[in-house]
Amino acid sequence: MLHNKTTQQTSKSSEQSLLRRVLRVTCAAALTSVMLPLFIFNAVLSIATFRAPLKKQKWLDIGGEVVELYVWQAGVFKSSAMLFNITAGDIHFVGTPIIWGETTVPNVRRFKSPCAKAGVFDCLQLHSLTGLIAGDIPSLLASQSEQGAVKDLAMVLKILLCRCVYKDGGEKTAQSAVFGIPFDNANMEDAVNWVCASHTEANYCQVGYFLNANSINLAAKQQELRAVLTQSNKNFVDGSGMRLAARHAGINLADNINGTDMLPVLCRKAVETGGSFFLLGAKDGIAQKAGDALETQFPGLDIRGTHHGYFKDDNDIIEKINNSGATILLVALGSPRQEVWLAKNRHRLNCRCALAVGGLLDFFSGSIPRAPLWMRELGLEWIWRLMQEPTAKFSRYVIGNPVFLFRVYVLKQSIRGL
Repeated sequence: MLHNKTTQQTSKSSEQSLLRRVLRVTCAAALTSVMLPLFIFNAVLSIATFRAPLKKQKWLDIGGEVVELYVWQAGVFKSSAMLFNITAGDIHFVGTPIIWGETTVPNVRRFKSPCAKAGVFDCLQLHSLTGLIAGDIPSLLASQSEQGAVKDLAMVLKILLCRCVYKDGGEKTAQSAVFGIPFDNANMEDAVNWVCASHTEANYCQVGYFLNANSINLAAKQQELRAVLTQSNKNFVDGSGMRLAARHAGINLADNINGTDMLPVLCRKAVETGGSFFLLGAKDGIAQKAGDALETQFPGLDIRGTHHGYFKDDNDIIEKINNSGATILLVALGSPRQEVWLAKNRHRLNCRCALAVGGLLDFFSGSIPRAPLWMRELGLEWIWRLMQEPTAKFSRYVIGNPVFLFRVYVLKQSIRGL
């Protein structure tokens, strides 16, 4: 029985491999035909300048394997000669990431990619374009290697779309600002390390906020919130809207750092460093459910206490937080209440760091499902949130997003001096 099952799996894998090979060669041949006039132009121009039309350039993939790719010696779209490599089977459309520039190399000794060949496109490119943090590199590539031809095609299309929408803004500086509000252009690892640090340099709680389109819209109308955001210890950039704004401001963003993607990484780090949590906010019982779910998912995680967000007396809540001995406080009271509350009470809190995390507890308690990965890959999680809570989120997204895009347009024109 087991032998038959193994044979069936092997047969199915062979069929998928054959289908992908046929589609790969067919697509490469079709693209070559479409680009034939350009290829002829490049070849003629090379010969006219006494050079061979093609040459090979050596690259490395993230597994350390040498990849030789054709490029045109003269002309335009010189890298289009890679179609010859794809047709010959040297590389695939989707495969092991090639180190083009800022491709992340996994921190794994003697990393062995599960993909059969290097690829022009890969899931790391897609996640890098939107700053998405959705798992470790080996796991992402393992999932990519198992997907079929249709998902390969979908990945290529998503990458091409994101290259148009989320292309690099320019400089990648650690300290930046947009709409007059400073932020840390950090990667997820550095952000988590900051949250878990001892913070002994100050005698009060360090606070961190997540800047998104909604917080920018609110800060434009509420001077108190704007002052709070500009005086925080750290602001992290969250969302596709902020990525667009940064691009027009000439800033190349690193990771998209939001509380929901940060929390799993933060929990693993807290287990390593002995950090502990207090969860504050959401409806009655939600914080407790989220805490129980997190302790189940991350063995050894220390949740010191929880409390809902419908309280009137700050003193009782602060006393409960301080008595718990938690080192990290997650505040999910909604914006702008959570930011203003932290700014007002940070000097009374004994925890080392506090984050304003919005609807994070609803996600991890299971009350509201997270958006599918494909929507997050395209920076469209806001559509999912609107679908889940159309009444509550109507003003934020249906009205707020066009307002924010208008702010981005004004920002772009001001930078251009118009």
